[in-house]
Amino acid sequence: MTSEVDNLAQRVARLERQNRQLKVLGSAIVLSMVTFFLIGAAKTPRTIEAEKIVIFDQHGHARITIGTPAFAGMAIDKNSDAPMIWLTDDTGADRAMLASDGLFFANGKSRPTVRLDSRSDGLSRLEFYGASGKVSWTTP
Repeated sequence: MTSEVDNLAQRVARLERQNRQLKVLGSAIVLSMVTFFLIGAAKTPRTIEAEKIVIFDQHGHARITIGTPAFAGMAIDKNSDAPMIWLTDDTGADRAMLASDGLFFANGKSRPTVRLDSRSDGLSRLEFYGASGKVSWTTP
């Protein structure tokens, strides 16, 4: 009889040990899943908010400016809230401007040289300017 009781006691002890191991393993799995979920939830999309972005060259000159005329600078005949990108040379003169309605190029004195834009009537326009800054050739 004693051997049967000893056998049962050994089996119960083994089952209790296995039960503890399963509880520890289950707890580790649950903890890992919670940690993984929290780490994943912390990775929200990053957003940069600014009124203007200025990229400088190695000499400290502003070379690219992204913004609206209201915050980044002047733009003739442009809505003050229209998104724009200005490219400048090393002297600070505006050389190119990308706006929501067109693309504009200028010489070193910030005088227009080429203009490609869309007009209010829905047609596109291409203009070339002479050295004087006046239109020398245009389409439609």
